[in-house]
Amino acid sequence: MIEKYVRWKEAHLVPLLATPAGHYLEDLATVLHEQGFSRWKLRGRVVGAAHFSLWNEEKRRRTLHQLHEDALERFRCHLRACRCSRPFRHSRHGDACAVAGALALIDLLRQKLAINSAPPSPPVEKQPPLVRGFSEWMRRERGLKVTTLSGYIKVIREALDALGNTPSHYTAKALRSFVVRQSMRAGTRHHGKLTTTAMRAFLRYLIAQGLCRPGMDDAVPTIAIWRLAALPRYLAAGDVDRILDSCDERTPVGLRDRAVLLLLARLALRAGDIRDMGVGDLDWKQGAVRVSGKGRVEVSLPLTQEVGDVLLRYLRRARPPAPTDRLFVRMAAPWTPLSASSVSALVGRAMDRAGIASRFRGAHVLRHSAATEMLRQGATLQQIGALLRHQYLDTTAHYAKVDVQRLREIALPWPEVTLR
Repeated sequence: MIEKYVRWKEAHLVPLLATPAGHYLEDLATVLHEQGFSRWKLRGRVVGAAHFSLWNEEKRRRTLHQLHEDALERFRCHLRACRCSRPFRHSRHGDACAVAGALALIDLLRQKLAINSAPPSPPVEKQPPLVRGFSEWMRRERGLKVTTLSGYIKVIREALDALGNTPSHYTAKALRSFVVRQSMRAGTRHHGKLTTTAMRAFLRYLIAQGLCRPGMDDAVPTIAIWRLAALPRYLAAGDVDRILDSCDERTPVGLRDRAVLLLLARLALRAGDIRDMGVGDLDWKQGAVRVSGKGRVEVSLPLTQEVGDVLLRYLRRARPPAPTDRLFVRMAAPWTPLSASSVSALVGRAMDRAGIASRFRGAHVLRHSAATEMLRQGATLQQIGALLRHQYLDTTAHYAKVDVQRLREIALPWPEVTLR
């Protein structure tokens, strides 16, 4: 395997195999090949791994079995001033590749039990005891997701800095002043709403633990914000078609992007739905796709012919053999699943290619556009709510505001006023 990636056997391969890591380079090349790395990136990582083992022995007087992640920063410093002979000497743009190869070698040696040292512990964020206890309580009692909880924690840390770490000393005046100050500084009502929600939850936790006087949660003021007051953010049907047509299906990336965009635009999925979707969620016999969204509620949505055909082409021609059951993955090595932010960025790039100038960007605008178009085609609010997986019909009724023609039919005439 390794000989395929090293051009000159005598000049390059022999020095690599003579390093302390030489015995493991063949296995390392195999692992990197399975992860989908290109020829040059794979070669750079293999050379970097060999270089790291040689530098570790000659400069640090350590054996191969003493390799550890704590030496990577010093190895990076060595690369900046490296004067080693070829094939070990890298150009400056190859430093990151060499360090990545060193890390891959450490992981391989640890899997083969050739390293006795434990991996470094993940960095533990130093949270105050009150924040740590609140986080555990909310996850256990309320089942909050990490993304929701992270927004709460930011507000609570700022509250502790402003109010102190002794909840029994909190006063209603101090709480109201903090919430008002934070809301004015943010400049948006939605951030103000997050502040009030997080503070009420935190105070109720403190009351339940006996750390705060009962009733202090009522001291948090209410910010005037009307639910579903704004119009849905959507694009015209023609703009959505232009976004879909901007994907070049002749390339793997274009085929994957079109499959993602069709799921967003036709089935009104969220970015998180795309992120969590697995290959096994596609039921080809029943023509359906299984989706588990907010509240962990699992539903089965119809897989239209248009969407199904593109998904099939993606699976057959574009999806790399990634070691994951997630449906959508990165096309560049390593083949890891797409994140929710990657899905939204994918939509933004498609809008740029299509020349759509809109301040509404991201995956959610396609979800709103799908619901709006269904309403204009005559679908009922119950049908739209079923597709969007809304728990309450009032949420779906938000889209009725964009159907101006129907609103005109039910609008009452303005009463005439006779002046005397």
